[in-house]
Amino acid sequence: MSGELLRRLVRRAAVLALTLAVIGVGVVSVQVAAQWRAEAAPIDAAPVGMNTIGSDAAAEIDRTTALSGQLDDVASQIADLGGAVSTANQSITGDSQSAQALQQQLADAKARLETLQQQLKAAQKRLDALHAAAARQAAINASAKAAPAPTAAATYHESEGGHDD
Repeated sequence: MSGELLRRLVRRAAVLALTLAVIGVGVVSVQVAAQWRAEAAPIDAAPVGMNTIGSDAAAEIDRTTALSGQLDDVASQIADLGGAVSTANQSITGDSQSAQALQQQLADAKARLETLQQQLKAAQKRLDALHAAAARQAAINASAKAAPAPTAAATYHESEGGHDD
């Protein structure tokens, strides 16, 4: 082996050894830093005991049961409200139909009222005409009473077409 080859092998071995040393120092540094941090970090709370976990679980089960009961109550109330809304809708539909029927009755009554008003106006005109005729007749009767009445004999002769002989 030549000297050049030997130097190359030594250089490569040295670079490899130094690289492994740097990696080893990095790993050791990380482990030392982790230990220092763990020692410096205080534990705020003690770990929870099994009895505490059991009692907390029982409390959550009780709470879940209570909430389930409340949900059932709310579901029942919602069903009741749904029935009330359905009843109200039916009532509104019935009221709407009644209102339509009443509107039709009102329209019919208005038409009858207009007919009656027209008949009343016509009757009032006839009554006014009768009053006027009665007033004229009363005037004629009054003037006839005021005029001298013909005697019965004169009336007889005039009606017979007779003369005085």
